[in-house]
Amino acid sequence: MTDRRQPVRRKLGYLLLRLFMMVVAGLVRILPLSWLRRIATAFAYIVCVVVPSRQHLAQENIRLTFGDRFDERQRRHIARQATVNMCKTMMELLKMRYIGPQQLKQMVTLRGQEHLRTALEKGNGVILLTGHFGNWELGGARLAAEGFPIVVIARDANEQFTANLINQARQHHGERILAREDLREMLRVLRDNNCLAILPDQHTAVGGVVVDFLGRPAATPAGPATLALRTGCAIVPLFGLRRPDGTVDGYILPAVELVETGNRDHDIVENTRILNEILGEQIKRYPEQWLWLHRRWKV
Repeated sequence: MTDRRQPVRRKLGYLLLRLFMMVVAGLVRILPLSWLRRIATAFAYIVCVVVPSRQHLAQENIRLTFGDRFDERQRRHIARQATVNMCKTMMELLKMRYIGPQQLKQMVTLRGQEHLRTALEKGNGVILLTGHFGNWELGGARLAAEGFPIVVIARDANEQFTANLINQARQHHGERILAREDLREMLRVLRDNNCLAILPDQHTAVGGVVVDFLGRPAATPAGPATLALRTGCAIVPLFGLRRPDGTVDGYILPAVELVETGNRDHDIVENTRILNEILGEQIKRYPEQWLWLHRRWKV
């Protein structure tokens, strides 16, 4: 009986999600960002109450990562702020369809563009390394608005209306969207000396390697390291730090120095570990801005 109910529940869940996203789509069209951020904050606190299991998961992830650095009250605060950040990020992303390039530049400052230009001068393309940190959506949009050729690897939402809404918002400022299974097109993007944005900070069930992430073994996508070793492209870290005033501080770091010993399997694992360290360093500096609600450590 339980198995028969699963498809019905799934369809009902998709229907509710579609209705909710239709309401959100109407709100982002007519309301200013300041109001939308307040709504996102209120919704985040509702989520914390309605889905306490995710808050418990986030707090446990924080405890296992930081040990005694944070007490229980601080862990609860970080988990709540991570939820607020996620909801604000989604609301701001959907608002992108109604924001012009000039307003986007006011919302998102950008530092370190010289690192990206230097990497692109080599002609082998660039992998933009980022994570579900701060506002991970606006950094790429800001670069695209500056004229950089940005292609984002994204996993579509299961509900088609929601997926279309999100992708339309991403494409508004010139980003292209690519499925994470399309390896041939990824190679073409890099061969054309474009930028391929990848977020490898979530658990992967296939095609990954197990390396430490924030001090614990985690199944990590090996795609960035594999592509870089295969094509000679650079890997350039990009982060979008949320500021208290609502703006986003986008900053680009120098290209990663990759390990190349000639042993391909070893190099993929070692470079994936290095990339995890770069992501982990930013998360440790600003823990309230990372997606602790995700089941990252399943190994």
